[in-house]
Amino acid sequence: MGAALVEFPSGDFYYVDEPTSYTVGPLGGPMYRAWNFEKKDQPQSNQIAQHLKMLISHWEDIVGHELARVSSPLAFTGAKARRLLVRADGTVRPPWGGWSYISNIEAERRAYTRFRASINTAIDPHEVDHVDFITD
Repeated sequence: MGAALVEFPSGDFYYVDEPTSYTVGPLGGPMYRAWNFEKKDQPQSNQIAQHLKMLISHWEDIVGHELARVSSPLAFTGAKARRLLVRADGTVRPPWGGWSYISNIEAERRAYTRFRASINTAIDPHEVDHVDFITD
């Protein structure tokens, strides 16, 4: 007995203009960072304090002069200290859109990605998943 052909609805098919070998992210572009679902350990309080002290003392080197002029790190928050609380000047618009949102324009969104990546590079091996801003 031969194999039966299965019919699929036309909506189950798709076409791409340019096949790609990179992982596609949630917005259709390349995913620059592989998702890591491994359990994250809570850092020791003395490590968190060291990371914060380093961010405070080197903030301009980490985020650049313009952002350092209008923002400053305050504390790590969250159960595993993976959120960074930053004070920001509410009268100044950050390059990624706003202190409480990220722009729809991809080039502006990438500014936030670079901002957070700079912070994570500075505090490696610890990482922050998000930055929360308190505006004046």
